[in-house]
Amino acid sequence: MTDAVTSPAPPSPPAPPPSSVRPVNCPNCGGTVNIRVAGTTVNVICEHCGSTLDATSPDLQVIAKADSALRRPQIALGSRAPLRGTTWEVVGYMERTDTEVSWGEYLLFNPYEGYAFLVDDGRRFSLGRLLDRLPKSGGLYGLAVDDTNFSPFGVPYGVQVTFVVGEFYWRVAVGEAVRETDYVTPGTMLACEDGQGERTWTRLDLLDWGEAESAFGIPNRRRNYDRPAPHEPSPYKARLFEAWVIGGIAAVTLFLVSGMAGSQQRIASANADVVLDGAEKTLVIKDVVLPPGNSRVAIDADASTLDNSWVDLDYSLTDQKTQDSVDSYGTAERYSGYDSDGSWSEGDPRPDVTLSSIPGGRYDLVVTLSAHKWTGASSYTPTASGDFFGGGGGQQSVPVTVTVDRGGIFGGNILLGLLVILAWPVIVLFQHLGFEKRRKAPITGSDDDDDSGDDE
Repeated sequence: MTDAVTSPAPPSPPAPPPSSVRPVNCPNCGGTVNIRVAGTTVNVICEHCGSTLDATSPDLQVIAKADSALRRPQIALGSRAPLRGTTWEVVGYMERTDTEVSWGEYLLFNPYEGYAFLVDDGRRFSLGRLLDRLPKSGGLYGLAVDDTNFSPFGVPYGVQVTFVVGEFYWRVAVGEAVRETDYVTPGTMLACEDGQGERTWTRLDLLDWGEAESAFGIPNRRRNYDRPAPHEPSPYKARLFEAWVIGGIAAVTLFLVSGMAGSQQRIASANADVVLDGAEKTLVIKDVVLPPGNSRVAIDADASTLDNSWVDLDYSLTDQKTQDSVDSYGTAERYSGYDSDGSWSEGDPRPDVTLSSIPGGRYDLVVTLSAHKWTGASSYTPTASGDFFGGGGGQQSVPVTVTVDRGGIFGGNILLGLLVILAWPVIVLFQHLGFEKRRKAPITGSDDDDDSGDDE
């Protein structure tokens, strides 16, 4: 007879660890109150009736009863979520006001990290941790923590608790008041609170848009920059740097290209003597050759011997093949004299005319000149031979030199291009300055949390 072999019984599964949540009943309403951080919790506010209970008493002695219905925070007590690498549990919630605006503060707990605060200003969230050391002096009336300088923001102001629920490690109640002073740097705020003989320092780091909402599963806030937080970095700062770098590169490129393409070439010139108050004179400059494509043509006149007179110049650049013409005109003039303030002179004896986008081809430039005396002049200065302006036989004439150049660029085009290039950096600069002005402005109750602002 064979003996039956009995296999050993499988080991029993390990017992689950005891829950850290201690449920008790509220002495006021009988509802279940869960104490999540036993041992350090001092106050518990009943989630059902709002009564303030003494957590240090074995039976949760009622400290104060609530007379109104209890509101529910947007993030439920007991919610857990990771923020900045640490999983936090919401154990308490309170609302505070400075008489101008109100905000919410969630008390967070992690058994290894301790307590933290999730501050909700109705628009964005900030994660706050109590400092374990005092800030140092830094900058003008500012403070420094971990080599980061903070500037004072506004003046000290009173803060009061208007609503509270959950459990806290200090005895908090509606009506509790402290005196707060803020120091800011883009992205972070230092909040100093004085109250009940104690001073605490809290560092508040601004969370990214949607970071807290995604973690706790609540609707995302609408981005707007109409009423930025005091420690909110400008969303236009990075754009501003980018815009000026790109704009600077574009401006340098514009000048380099303009310099390479802006050289002028002399292609024709001619001289003429024009009799003052005499008949018109026609000067023809033949075979003005322009390369294929469109060219810039500059026509300059030089009548530097003018004195108290002027010369009218009519230009007609005519295509030899098609007889199409481009017409323009200029005036060379110079006047001088004496008055009670001494000698004076004015006018430009070397006028220039610029023609743009002239098609390539062979042209004739027809110049019609007429010279005139200024009737206000009392006299003319004769030359050594007795003639005026070098004219012969007593005639008064003016020598004029006409030159034709091709190529070059229009200064107005460069200026227009520069303005177009700088438009974007200037717009972003004004956006940044406007944001900083709103950020540094005192926050008042008239600010509308629902303003849409500039979406990104």
